[in-house]
Parts: sequence; C-alpha cells; structure tokens
Amino acid sequence: MRQEGRARGRVKLAGLLTIASVAWLAPQSVQAQTQAPVELNIASQDLASAIRQVGRRTRAEIIFSPSIVGSRRAPALVGSFTTEQALARLLEGTGLAARRTAQGGYVIERRQISDAAASVHAAEFTDDSEIIVTATKRAEPVRKISGSVSAQTGEQLEKLGAQGLADYLTRTPGVVFNAGRPGDGSIAIRGVSTTTGRDQGQATTGIFINDVPLTDPSISIGTPDIDTFDVDNVTVLRGPQGTLFGSASLGGAVNYQASRPDLARWAGRAQVGLHSIEHGGIGVAGKVMLNAPVIEDVLAVRGVFVYREDAGFIDNIGIGKRDSNRTVTTGGRFLASWKPGPDTTIAYMYLDQRQKTGDTGFQQPTLAGELRKTTVVPERSDFRTLIHNLRFDQDLGFATLTATATYHRKKMNSREDYSAALSPFLFDLTPITSIAPGKNDGQTYEVRLASAPGGAFDYVVGAMHDDTDTRLGQLIYATGLQGVVDGLLGPGKGAEIVPRDRLADVVVTGRARESALFGEATYHLNDQLKVTLGGRLFEQELKLHSLLTDLFLFLDTGNLVEEKTGTQKSSGFNPKGSITWTPRPGLMIYALASKGFRFGGPNIIPALPGSNVPRQFDSDSLWNYELGMRADLFDRKLLLDVTGFYVDWSNIQLRLTTANGLNYADNAGKARSYGLEASATLRPADGLNLTSNLTYLNAKLSEPFDPNPSAPGPVVPAKTTLPGASKWQVSNTVAYERNAGAMDWSVVFSHRYISRAPGALVASSAIAGAPQGGYNLFDIRTGVRNDRIGITLFLDNISDSRGVTSGFANPLQQYVVRPRTFGVTVDYRI
Repeated sequence: MRQEGRARGRVKLAGLLTIASVAWLAPQSVQAQTQAPVELNIASQDLASAIRQVGRRTRAEIIFSPSIVGSRRAPALVGSFTTEQALARLLEGTGLAARRTAQGGYVIERRQISDAAASVHAAEFTDDSEIIVTATKRAEPVRKISGSVSAQTGEQLEKLGAQGLADYLTRTPGVVFNAGRPGDGSIAIRGVSTTTGRDQGQATTGIFINDVPLTDPSISIGTPDIDTFDVDNVTVLRGPQGTLFGSASLGGAVNYQASRPDLARWAGRAQVGLHSIEHGGIGVAGKVMLNAPVIEDVLAVRGVFVYREDAGFIDNIGIGKRDSNRTVTTGGRFLASWKPGPDTTIAYMYLDQRQKTGDTGFQQPTLAGELRKTTVVPERSDFRTLIHNLRFDQDLGFATLTATATYHRKKMNSREDYSAALSPFLFDLTPITSIAPGKNDGQTYEVRLASAPGGAFDYVVGAMHDDTDTRLGQLIYATGLQGVVDGLLGPGKGAEIVPRDRLADVVVTGRARESALFGEATYHLNDQLKVTLGGRLFEQELKLHSLLTDLFLFLDTGNLVEEKTGTQKSSGFNPKGSITWTPRPGLMIYALASKGFRFGGPNIIPALPGSNVPRQFDSDSLWNYELGMRADLFDRKLLLDVTGFYVDWSNIQLRLTTANGLNYADNAGKARSYGLEASATLRPADGLNLTSNLTYLNAKLSEPFDPNPSAPGPVVPAKTTLPGASKWQVSNTVAYERNAGAMDWSVVFSHRYISRAPGALVASSAIAGAPQGGYNLFDIRTGVRNDRIGITLFLDNISDSRGVTSGFANPLQQYVVRPRTFGVTVDYRI
C-alpha cells in the first residue's frame, strides 16, 4: 500500500510537471511575436464578416453576438493595424465598442454612453446575449448556444441579492433546489432525481467552477454552494451534459465562472452586510476583492475573501437554544494569470470554502411547533471544498490548446441525534449520537483542442482522467451502553463489545478512476443552418471496502465485525446531436438529442436475514430530446426563449434503507418526464426590465417498482411522481433603474412560485419524504450608487411564508424558507 501511494504520488507530480514544462516551453516559441501591426486588405462588407477576418488575420479571439452586430456594414480596411486599431476603425459610428478581456481577447458590446448634460438617463440590466459562457468548452455568447442554457452575470446576481444556490436556481426554469442542511442540498433539473436529499452514489447534477468539477465520481459528499461574490457569471445547463462534462451531469450542470485577474488595471472592492430575521437572529457579512496587475499586460493576481454569517431562526427546545441553526461561511479564492507571450496564458486558481452550521435547521411542527425542533444534542455540520487548479492555454492560430491539472478535496463532518429513534430499543439510554465524517481526495487532468472561431467547421476534442479516493465513516455512541452490557453479560464484556459506549462503527474506503475521450464538431452548411455531433468514450472503475462493527449486526447475525469488498467497472459511448436553423439575425430554432449517464457501484453492507440488498447497483442513463427557439423581437425589446423537452430515463438509481438503518442503492426501472420551459425579458421603456420564467413538468415512474421483492410490502406504482418534481414553477422580476446626476437609483421586485411535490419515491424508514413546495415568495430591493459607493436595502420573503423546501416523515422534519428578513448592504469600489 505504501509503495502504491508513492507511485500514485509520482504520477500526480509527473502530471503537474508535464503541464508546467509545456507551459514553460511553449512561450519560448512565441516570445518573438509581439502585438505589432498587421497588414490588412479587407473589402467593405457586412460587419460580422469583417470582424471575423480581423480575428483570423491578427490571430486574436474576438467574441460577439450576431444580434448585436445586426445588418451593419463595415468600411474597407486597408493598411497596417493592430487588433485594437482595426476594431476601432470597423466599429466607428456603430455604437459598439471592443472591450479587452483579462485573457487578452476582445468582446464586442454596446458602447457605454454618458451625457453629463442630461438630467435623467435610464440604465438597463445586462443583456444576456452579451454574457460569454463556456458551456461548450469554448467561450461564446449564451444566446448562440443550441441548447437549454441560462446565465446570470455577477452584476445581475448582485441586483437580485443572490449569494447561493437557493437564491438563483429557484429563478431558473426547469430547476428545483431542495434546500436542506447547508452544504448538503440537492439539485433536480427536469425532474431527474429520486431523492430530495443526498444520493447514495453520484448526484444527478454536476457542479463546476471555471469548468473544474466539484461533484464526486462515486459517493456524494455534499453539494458545494460557492458564494457568488466576484463571479463573472453562473451558467445553468439543462439537459444531460455527459458529452463534454462527463458523469454526474445526468440532468444538467451548474458552472461558476469566477472573475479572472485583469492584466491591465488595479481594482478593489469591499462589501459589508447586515440582516435581521423575523422570529430569528441577526447576521453579518464581510467580503473583499483585490485585483493587482503585477506586470501590466503580463502578470496579474486577484484575491477574494468571504465571511458570511447567516442568522438562525429555528429554536431547539431540547437543548434550550434559540436560533440554533446559525451558519458561517468562510473562505475565498486566489487567482493568478501570466501571459508570457501574446498567444500563451498560464493561470492558477486556489479555492477554499467552509460552511459550518451550529445545529441543522429543520422544524418539527408535530413534536415541537412551528420554527422549533427538539433534540438532546445540537446536530452540527461542517462542509469544506478545496481546489488547486493549474491551466495552460496556447493559441495555435487554427485552434487553442488547453491543458488543466486539478487537485480537489471535499470534506464533511456531521452529527445527528438518534435518541428518539433508538432509545426505546436500548434501555432508554440517551443521548444516542451519530457522527459521520467523510472525505474525497482526487486529481483531474484534461487536455483539449478547440478550433478558432469564425470558420465553417468548429470543433473541440479532448481527453480527461480523474483519480479520486473516498473515505466515509459513521460512529454511533449510546451514552451508558458499556455499563449496561457489563451488567447483562458480566464485567469487561462492555469494553469488549461496545467500547466507550460505541454502538456502531462503519468505515468505507474506496477509489474511483475515470478516463474519457470526448469531442464535439459543428459544420455550418450555410449562414442559416448548422449541424452538431458529439460523443464521449469513457471507462470507469470503482473499488469500495467496508468494515462494520455493529451491536445490531451481532444481534442479527452473531458476528460483531464484518468486512466486504466490491468492484464495478463501466464503459460506453455517450452521443449528442443537434441541428440549428437561424433564418434571420435574432431568431434561432434548434432540435437536440443528448444522452446522459451516471456510474453505478457495489453495495458493501451486510446482507441481513430477510433483506434483499443487491450485490451492486448498475449505471443509469437517459435520453433527452428537445426542441427550442430563441427570438429577439421588436428591436430587441423582447427576448423570448421557449423549449419543449422529453426525457426517457432507464435503470434509475434509488437510495434505500435496511431495517437496521444501513443505506444501499438499487435500480428502479424506468421513468419519463416531459414539459415546457419558457423565459421572456421585456424592455417596454428605458431602464424598465420585466423578466418571467415558466416551467411545466410532468415527471413520473413509467413502471411499478418493488423495493423488496423477497418480502411482502408496498409496491411503488407506475405514474408515481418523482421526488421534488413540482408540476409548475414561476419566477417574475420587475427592475427599474434611473440615473440622476452622479447617482444611479434602482428598485427590484421579484416573485417565485413552486407547486407541491412529493418528498420521496419510497415511503420507508429513514428515507420517507414529506411533501414540499406549494408556496410563493416575494422580495424587494432598492438602492443608490455612484462610481464608488452603493447602498442597498432589502426585504426578503415579504409575506413571511413557511414554504417547505425539503423534509422527512416519521417523525416529520421540514426545512423551510427563511422567514421575513430585512437587511442592508454597503458596497465600496476602487
């Protein structure tokens, strides 16, 4: 084992050194290149074609949306020009400008206008056609992507007061966020989920930051909820993303794009906040960002630190503590960007975030009352995410070569009170406490080649490898149990059978390895029609080992200790295809078929008498079919997105529980979901933006499922609604901004509605689910700001709703939305 660990250490080091050496050698070949003027001879033509020619001739990445350029014409361009000079000449008088990005490329956008003589000027929310995302492993405007993609910029998130998953996913069509214990919620896209809690294997929705995976290759250890301060954008990709993003993106993916270092300018920002919860406590927040160009246009660093204290609002009457579910989020990011040559960029990202909750914040209305719970001990939790990522980008002219090496770690530790469930069977001993630590450590490597934009044939091809170690545990202590066993069996027997009152000790270790080749290619048949085909060839191996010491096991089987080892291997091909028709600028219609997958794994718990625990659970997969349309109407005063979809899910994985509380997974037949997603943004007047999102979803089992065929019991019938699959979701936002001299004033009113849905697919034991949804939320924010200082007042959950976001039955435990909250945020920029 020690030699294997050393060998793996050498492999990790070799991978990092390979990328570092390539990053060092590649600039040597381009150092002679400078941003010198280039001879151009471009005829007068449409502006879009002229911009593409400038990009090809100057070897610069220029990103723009055809809807922004429209039908404008460009003048002839003859002479010697740098990229900036050429773009300035082409865009002169168009109302457009070329903005230099931190990575050295250019984005064409509307020119920011200012009129000191005007007494009134209206500002607008960011146009989502100008949001540049990496949903296809290349940078492109979100409204050019043939697929269901929603993106919000950091500025938009800030105006909505969105800091975490619950704040913005609930405003995204087709997405349900089952908020539970902080750091451990679950995301369901298009109803693709069999639980509103943690999956036994991989989750169904992938989480990424700067394209770095934060989800687990095997057993799930929470859902990282990265604070959105200083993000460039957050993109939600609906439908399976297995072709480019791999497993654990069965239903879709969420990708954070952190703001990268700006090579050209110093920037800083500080933000403080205070909020007060009705029926709860007071919370504070402090966040800072500093961007420093160490060597202008060559080397820059950017640092972010976040401290956020979310006040509690659940009173635990069992331990006599008010507002016990206080959560503290700390951490941040450090990013460095080095551009040793005009075509080379080397970037490093460090991320570390921790969420600590003093007591899990569910209410027990039948046992303790509204916004109350009762336990013998506080149920603490601690989730941490750590990333080191090194990235190398080399512009080869015809394509960009990207290589990344990532070390990722996720840790958790939680404590739960089992007294109410187990005390009646253990001589009324109390407290009985479960402690569950877990950790995933791994490395992910990826190399890909993406073609230069603007050609008739676009492609991205690559390879990846992930190697992750897993360690999970559970310790259950029953205070006084050792003495009871001594009294029953004789002195010394307690220390032998239940040392230090330990009722159970479970340790699961494992290793998951995944390798894949992937690619996606688009051929532009003409200016209106394009066809995209893609696929992923993959293989995976998962090895797990469990060591179980359990008094209940001893009583059931006569064995005090049991070990089990299991291995499962998976391989296959994951395809994708789409066809897109753009009959005119501002109108796109596409049809798409894509497949998603999720790895299976072994069940490594003891087979108790009368149980039907399978030796392993298999991979599940689904096909997603959708027809979508994006339209920019009435001179872009109305933006409309509509998507119809049908999902066929086979061999679905389901988390189940044995009679003595051990979790395992099984495959539960088939399910299907279909529905409609629609988004509309209307700008009826300057500064006024109306946004609405609507989702209709019908997600149900296609065939009945018997969770235990070897024993009589309830069978889950066909047409049972999947957990958390609310039939209707609505979100509306009304935003108005107005400029008055040196100050900008804004007000944002928002509404969200989600219909009722079941909390579980199988009502048995610990996984029994409580109904959720069926509530409205109303929020309002207003603020003023100038170039440096901004002050925002907000009131969330105006109606003081008690909407249930997830929960469990037997006994009833409900996670509810935060009660009415008033707060203020002060922001300072330099």
